[in-house]
Amino acid sequence: MNVTSIEGVASLIGEAGRIHILTALLDGNSHSAAELALAAGVSAQTASSHLAKLVEGGLIVSERKGRQRFFRFKSTDVAVAVEALGALVQKPTFVQKQPIPAMPELRLARTCYDHLAGVLAIALRNELLRKDILRHREDEFLLTATGERFLSSLDIDVESLRNQRRSFARKCMDWTERHHHVGGAVGAALLGRFLENKWLARIRGTRAVRVTHEGQRVFERLFAIRCSALQSQLAIHNTAK
Repeated sequence: MNVTSIEGVASLIGEAGRIHILTALLDGNSHSAAELALAAGVSAQTASSHLAKLVEGGLIVSERKGRQRFFRFKSTDVAVAVEALGALVQKPTFVQKQPIPAMPELRLARTCYDHLAGVLAIALRNELLRKDILRHREDEFLLTATGERFLSSLDIDVESLRNQRRSFARKCMDWTERHHHVGGAVGAALLGRFLENKWLARIRGTRAVRVTHEGQRVFERLFAIRCSALQSQLAIHNTAK
């Protein structure tokens, strides 16, 4: 039976083993009970109990493939909620015991709501600040006159963004990188343009996105971001763990 109250959801995800499992599922893929037990550092029997409760609570769903049963989030809303919880803590305490193989790909670049997150998003934010396209201002980024011209060069209508009934350039805490990336209307418009121009491409079945060959050239030309270097740094970081 699906949980029907905030208290019910909090109780369901408040157990360490279950939050480890949910965190492992943030890569957007389906995983077997054995993989999730390994990621959470619990026995197969304990993982089975946790998974049954999460399915019953309506947070995840299962599907059979051959002899094995695989589990995934019921909806992107659940993934967003789990990621938002991770962003609330100063130092993540519920990172899975054994990372799921696809996690580095998700960490490099992914969607967060309707804007870009991950290592690439933080590199982009840094360059937008360095070029005085954005400036820091409490809970939001301030778009400068230079920034308005830059967005216009990408065929983004700044005035229409300002008229939207949402935050304009919200600072959104990046769960994996522990820094703010650009959210709100500006963040959504940038991601939309990157996807429309095929500089980024969605990876089917996950929230991860990949940088295309054209995108690599454009990110280096427009933002001085070498995506291959970001990938190499991430690979070195993961190997060192």
